[in-house]
Amino acid sequence: MARPEAHSLPALTGLRGLAALWVLVYHAWVYSVPREILLPLPGDDLRVHVFFSIGWAGVHVLFVLSGFLLTLPYARYNLGLGARPVLGAYLRKRIARVFPAYYLQLTLLVLLGLYLGGEMLFGWDELLKYLLMLFVPPPVGVGSPYLVNGVWWTLPIELSFYLVLPVLSALAAPRRLWLLLGFCFIASASWRYFVVSSVGGAGPTPMLSYQLPGSLDTFGLGMAGAVLHVYFVELRASAAYRRVVGALVWLAPPLFFALGSWMAAQFMVYWQGAAIHYLWTPLFGLGVLVLLLGCALGWRVLDALLANRAVFYLGTVSYGVYLWHYPAGRWLLDSALFRDYEGYPFFWLTLAMLAASLVFASLSWYGVERRAIAAARGRRPPRAS
Repeated sequence: MARPEAHSLPALTGLRGLAALWVLVYHAWVYSVPREILLPLPGDDLRVHVFFSIGWAGVHVLFVLSGFLLTLPYARYNLGLGARPVLGAYLRKRIARVFPAYYLQLTLLVLLGLYLGGEMLFGWDELLKYLLMLFVPPPVGVGSPYLVNGVWWTLPIELSFYLVLPVLSALAAPRRLWLLLGFCFIASASWRYFVVSSVGGAGPTPMLSYQLPGSLDTFGLGMAGAVLHVYFVELRASAAYRRVVGALVWLAPPLFFALGSWMAAQFMVYWQGAAIHYLWTPLFGLGVLVLLLGCALGWRVLDALLANRAVFYLGTVSYGVYLWHYPAGRWLLDSALFRDYEGYPFFWLTLAMLAASLVFASLSWYGVERRAIAAARGRRPPRAS
């Protein structure tokens, strides 16, 4: 049986794009000053702002996706369906995927800061830490990067997972699945408890809580999904598995709605060590995993929603959208378009942020990212179509 590569699962690319878009919508809502947004319906109003308010969870969608896609080759090796991934090639591809676009943005933001403000955005003594993406609390890192780009603090989390995956991959097998999930969940909960009990609910708690191993719950669910997909689809072609996943996919939207309502009710105590702090992301990751497994099966409905040309392109340039939407939003708020805007700017700001982000992301993709990815794979970059 042919082994599907990441690019042959187009719905997953689209899902990545919607995850980045969700984060963008969240920041547009925050930039607009958060408030209730109600959609009148017969009998009651739909509180659509709840969906916007948890857009930060798009990051966890990306974590589950990374866990799934990057574990696939290791799961195939553990099940005798492929060769063991070469560590050097694996690391080279990961570096090529993350650093070139980041370095491009870092360079442009520094140059803009020097041109417009006449000074560096950070001290020269911090340059090495910025080059290494050390967005963790001092003295190890530079702390919060919000003055430069507020989304950068999530980048070292992804990088940390890249480094530990070759070790954790030994657990990416059906007989070790419960050991994998047990380790990831216990490590995640233990780390978050340590952070909350050490620094409380203020200061660097959010940044620290989600650093690895605090995000292993979502990465681990993605890894488990890779094992299930390889075992039940590529090895056994199980019809029963397809039926079970098909039934569970319909439960994902109600789960997301319930989790959104739960977060809206208890977000004030989330960083205080309440149960929601430990349970919300694994439950959310479980819903994402079910949706992801459905996408990996190539179902027509999910392909129509997530693999159409527009959403697929958004997924293709999603890393650039993720990187550029935050500074784009700040620039737009300071521009004549929104500086004296009368009324609630959320809708128009969202559209403007998306348009600006797509421009920057497209330039980054065609100018840097796809060339670096092709070079890491020993190929020529594909021609633009």
